[in-house]
Amino acid sequence: MNETVPTGKIEKIEWREIEQGKENFQEIIKMLVEFDERTGRHSYAPLQECHFMRKAISVGNPENLRILVCAYPSNLYYVAARLQNEQGRVTTCWVHEDGVAAERADRRNEPEHPVHQILCMSDIFSKNPVLPRQDLDSMGDLREYMNRAHSKDQDSGNEKSLNGT
Repeated sequence: MNETVPTGKIEKIEWREIEQGKENFQEIIKMLVEFDERTGRHSYAPLQECHFMRKAISVGNPENLRILVCAYPSNLYYVAARLQNEQGRVTTCWVHEDGVAAERADRRNEPEHPVHQILCMSDIFSKNPVLPRQDLDSMGDLREYMNRAHSKDQDSGNEKSLNGT
């Protein structure tokens, strides 16, 4: 995995559009959303609406879904996603912590451990190519969400509202 550090400039970050493994990405998000619902975690999140936006992303038709991701250090990913169909559009963003990749690192000396067989965000991220810089300007409404990945606001409190998955 190629880790990058936020610099405040979107052009210096490597963004990838998830095209290969999009359905697997949705399954991961669906499992996390369902876990939040079973545990009640979604009911005390700072922005409860974000839970339902991620839920829509997880169950939407993959053909109507666009997912852009950049990597932060320590198995963290910033996700900007848009689901658009004839009924409307949902655009959202969040910080995704890849606990499976972290557990793999902790168990790297145990190659038979089951965690090495679980597909995770890091796997999906690595299978998709880096977006060329000239493509970043054509992201439409996702560009605003991509800019948030590197804003100073995130450090001063908005990070809590973006976290949750």
